[in-house]
Amino acid sequence: MFDENPSLIQEGPDPSENDDVASPWPKKPTPLVLIHDGGGTIFSYHCLGDLGRPVYGIANPRYEHESGEPSTIPEMARQYLQFIKSAVPSGDVIIGGWSLGGLISLEVARQMADDWDTSLNLLGIVMIDSVCPMVLRAPRLQLLQHVMQWSEHTKQETRERVTRCFAEAVRMVGEWTLPVWERTQEKGSRASIARRPPPVILLRAMYKVPVTGDGVTRVDIHRLDRQLGWGNYRQDLITKVIDIPGHHFNIFHTEDNLNATTEAISRACLELEGASGEGVGEDKRFCDFGDHH
Repeated sequence: MFDENPSLIQEGPDPSENDDVASPWPKKPTPLVLIHDGGGTIFSYHCLGDLGRPVYGIANPRYEHESGEPSTIPEMARQYLQFIKSAVPSGDVIIGGWSLGGLISLEVARQMADDWDTSLNLLGIVMIDSVCPMVLRAPRLQLLQHVMQWSEHTKQETRERVTRCFAEAVRMVGEWTLPVWERTQEKGSRASIARRPPPVILLRAMYKVPVTGDGVTRVDIHRLDRQLGWGNYRQDLITKVIDIPGHHFNIFHTEDNLNATTEAISRACLELEGASGEGVGEDKRFCDFGDHH
């Protein structure tokens, strides 16, 4: 189903049409690499409007196979970092993804911080309604399993593959230890240097997934928390929260939701480019938790 990994979703603007006559070195839009959701596909990213930059998608290599690697979040991140390098060998890059894709992006960023030979500069992460997997206390409401809604045109093999990928995602996230950033030992040296996550902009769905009766889906455990639980992991992780209409599973579905999600992703990338002096591990931050536009 996925002939190339990563696959080019949007080519971005033609450089010849965006020459800046005021500068002999015009700034090119930073490439964005989006990692698949729990279902393993990148179909939703193909539905996005023009983001004004090259956009690549990484699909789950195990989408069509029940066994083999990668079988853990760190293994995924390790392989996906190589995919990213194949698409963007050097220079600035932004990564992110919907749901599971945001979690994997965080692990990729941590491994990138340890990659002393990389020529990439990670400007930041765009998490699309990615919920922190840390749960400090049991939810007061019953935890309900979301029942996936299929189009009548969806093939049976697609349903089976997506369902399997979701089950694998739940297992992998449950086994995953979130990255530790505090200090990193440099190769060949006894000295260690402080590392911090890159800026993370979180797109947060404004509503809960509709359920029958009293209960809550796994993706809504932290819905009332503006940072979707990420403060339990690190108080300084989320640098900005942008609200988007819809619930976790329909932010790419209706035309209005899709347009709002496209606009929010575009805005997040522009803001990360505006903070481009930071990159992985730097200490400069920008914060705005009061965005209600």
